[in-house]
Amino acid sequence: MQNFFVIGFQSCLRLFGAFWIFGGFLTLQAARESLFLDRAIEAIALKKQDKLLSYFLFLGSIFTLTTGITLVLASRWVFLPLTLSIVSQIVYFSVQKRRFSQAKTEEEREDAQVQPTTINAFKTSCVVAIACGLGWAVGAIK
Repeated sequence: MQNFFVIGFQSCLRLFGAFWIFGGFLTLQAARESLFLDRAIEAIALKKQDKLLSYFLFLGSIFTLTTGITLVLASRWVFLPLTLSIVSQIVYFSVQKRRFSQAKTEEEREDAQVQPTTINAFKTSCVVAIACGLGWAVGAIK
């Protein structure tokens, strides 16, 4: 019975990893588009654009992709990209909070707000980290 639970739990983690690989590729594409748009706006407006969001999006896509791969492999290495992802999201939240408090215009405040999808991604990362910890404890992740 315990072996059935471990195999089932491992299968769920692997399936979730496959979704994260797909999400990582989609996010990577969105990051590339965001960087392209930032460069295009810079060229048109002749004004330097803040590429912070684009860089965090790119970094997040790499962490999501590698987390998905290590989940599919059911490897204990999953904790490295997952931890880096959570830490980078916390850094992003603190940077945006500081930018929001220093904003002088409504447009700057709007740009400094963290999107609900980013908050949901952070919560999902935390839940996955807990699930991976449980998976490691029961032997589903080796």
